[in-house]
Order: sequence, then structure tokens, then C-alpha cells
Amino acid sequence: MSESLEDVYGSEPDDSSAGVRARLHDAQTSPRERWILTLAATALGLALATAHWSGLLAGGALVGFCWPTLRRALVAGLTFGVVVLSVVAVQFALAGSLDEYLAMGPLLAVSVAVPLVAGPLGAAARGLVPDAPLSDES
Repeated sequence: MSESLEDVYGSEPDDSSAGVRARLHDAQTSPRERWILTLAATALGLALATAHWSGLLAGGALVGFCWPTLRRALVAGLTFGVVVLSVVAVQFALAGSLDEYLAMGPLLAVSVAVPLVAGPLGAAARGLVPDAPLSDES
């Protein structure tokens, strides 16, 4: 009565997940597609971050999945955090309150640290899937 998982589910991988993974690897190894996806993921991550701080984690994950290796994904997540800080600084400058923001002391430190930690932390989700196959273009 003991059936193995292979007997129950079959030994063939699910075509839908294999197809998604293949498309993701193709996009990760094509520089043009990778940059387009990264820009779109950054825009979506910024939009999510305006609604809730967990959008920083989601944005980091979205940006991280655009890159072929975990190491590059972590750098992309950190870059996402820097972009978020830049956007916040521009918003405060346009509102005329950048000086007050920079004088906030400990609150300034927290507001700088959170995006710089959350971006790479979200991008670490890239480690859940194997690295894309190497190509000469990347």
C-alpha cells in the first residue's frame, strides 16, 4: 500500500512551471529584456512602496528575479533601495522640506536604513530558484 510520490504525481515535471522557468531564464540571460524587466519591476516596486512599507520587500523581490544569479539580484535589490531613497529625497525637496527631513536625527537613520535593508532582503528571494544558465551576453 505504500506508493511513492513519483507513482502518485508522475515523474514528468509540470509543463506550466517548466515553461515559466524557461521564459524567466530567457529573460534573465538577454540583456535587453533583463533591463526592461528591471525598470518595470522598479516602477511597480515604487508604486507598492507608496502603499505600504512591505512594498520595499516586494519591490526588491521583483527586481531580484530579473537577474540571472543571486549575487546580481542582491546588488539589484540594494540599487532598488538607493532608488527609493532618491525618490523620497526628491519628493521632500519638491515639497520644500528636505532640510527638516535631514535634521530628524534617529528617524532619518531609520528611514535610510529600511530601504537599504529591505531591498536586498526582498531580492534574496532569488535564491529560491536555481541560477539561470550562463551565456556570453551577460
